[in-house]
Amino acid sequence: MKIKILLLLSVTVLTIGACKKEKDDTEPSTRNQWDGRYRMEGAMTDYSNAAFGWMNDSYEYTLQSSGATSDSLISNDLSFPGIVIGNTGSGITNATYYSNFGLIMAFDAATNKVTSVTNYYGQPSTTSGRSAVLDPTGVNSIDPVTKNIRVKFFMDEIGMAGHRSSFDVTLVYLGTRP
Repeated sequence: MKIKILLLLSVTVLTIGACKKEKDDTEPSTRNQWDGRYRMEGAMTDYSNAAFGWMNDSYEYTLQSSGATSDSLISNDLSFPGIVIGNTGSGITNATYYSNFGLIMAFDAATNKVTSVTNYYGQPSTTSGRSAVLDPTGVNSIDPVTKNIRVKFFMDEIGMAGHRSSFDVTLVYLGTRP
């Protein structure tokens, strides 16, 4: 009887120890250093339709790691990759977005630079023919102290000469995402 109790007690202690170890183990983080919550500020111009313009600087986004050095830009208002812009009647009044256009941003941690942007939905997307192109005249960098990201890019669209739209924005870092 004593042997059975000791055996049962040993198994119980080992089981509790195994459970405790499992509980203390943390999963490795899959988030890169740019992953977080941001507010987008800036300006945009649509060269083919003057009714589209920058809505305002109040919209929030998350950068969600899509690779070791890349992140997808997700609009909190849209709940998917896209950039909130305005549609005018008489002034920018209605929030909208370009369908099938969202950003994936690539970074170089050694230089604190944005190295490229691509369209989340394809380069170009199969449904709208839209692509994202980094504008080399932009700052295109990350401030390592504030974690703010400045990026200038174009949206191109198949069938249109030149760029359809240009964006010059700052992603103002608000903190980590849940």
